[in-house]
Amino acid sequence: MLKYLFGFLFFLISLNVTAQSAASPKIKVLLVGSIHFTPSTQDAYQNKVVDVRDKERQKQLDQMLTQLSQFLPNQICIEVPTKGQSKVDSEYHQYLKGQFKPGTDEVDQIAYPLAKRLKLPTLTCVNYRGSFDLEPVNAYAKANGQTAILEALDQFASRTMTGVVDVQEKQSITDLYRFINSKEELRKNASIYTEFATRIGQGSNYPGTDLVANWYSTNLHIYTNILRAIRPGDRAIMVLFGYGHIPILKHLFESNTQFEVVDVSDVLKK
Repeated sequence: MLKYLFGFLFFLISLNVTAQSAASPKIKVLLVGSIHFTPSTQDAYQNKVVDVRDKERQKQLDQMLTQLSQFLPNQICIEVPTKGQSKVDSEYHQYLKGQFKPGTDEVDQIAYPLAKRLKLPTLTCVNYRGSFDLEPVNAYAKANGQTAILEALDQFASRTMTGVVDVQEKQSITDLYRFINSKEELRKNASIYTEFATRIGQGSNYPGTDLVANWYSTNLHIYTNILRAIRPGDRAIMVLFGYGHIPILKHLFESNTQFEVVDVSDVLKK
């Protein structure tokens, strides 16, 4: 009797969840992977500096912002640690008054002006800085005859970045963002971890896998920070992050039935 009762209760709960999902429209998520306009010294493979002071580049940025604004996000989530929210609030409010001189990074050049266009009260800081130490992986590979894997990884990553730089130098900023957010480029970025790093280690030693696990953990925390930031009434959010984060974040949001992931190419059109 109890078995049938529990089964009936589970059936009712399932019906309720299904009804709620049907009644509540999915929140649209636009995951915009970005290069760093001023490359980080911590990145092993870097694009070239984007001269955002150049008039042509400013024109290109303006054109991209016009397309992004049509997505109409209720929030713009940025790659700044959550503890930096008060600083960003202060800077953005000064920016709205014309009292803040924007820097050359993608937050100042994309997120701030886009939020201003959309009349958003602020931006949302969601970054989480987890552990990511390559040294144990390199040391293990060198000590255990696995340097060929490191060399293959280096060649693959270098070729991938060469492709990015080529587009950066020859095409517009919108073309660049459409390129780095393409399915193929995101797959290449993810494969650096899944195809190469995980192969470093033998027997009971998993230095490469541990490194990848830490990378996944970092992105899981970022994902959770985004979920925590969502407010009742939000119908669309945009996430602006280094494009290395996007493959994992995309997988996480696609597996959550409350969200609809919008492809960058559907917003940044030719």
